[in-house]
Amino acid sequence: MENEVVCMRFKELKEVVASLENNPVVNDETKIFLNTGWDSIQEILPEAISVENAQLVWVEDPLTLERFPGYSLQAKETAFETTAEMEPVIVIKNLY
Repeated sequence: MENEVVCMRFKELKEVVASLENNPVVNDETKIFLNTGWDSIQEILPEAISVENAQLVWVEDPLTLERFPGYSLQAKETAFETTAEMEPVIVIKNLY
């Protein structure tokens, strides 16, 4: 059975933001970071959030030949196998 990609939806993001607005320790000056799983957390730049076109793609592991789903931006669409249509997505750029 192939893996399923589960993405956060905009509705869920709005719910998270609403809960943060009700948190007494969060204010307009609270910084936002991305936890990459490494030793440090990464800053998210204010201009890092945008709407882009993306599509579901399949990537094959060359050693096991197992296929994994993921998403690719429109600019890289020819690099992967896909049958999915382009769709608008919210992208947070973390280019470190």
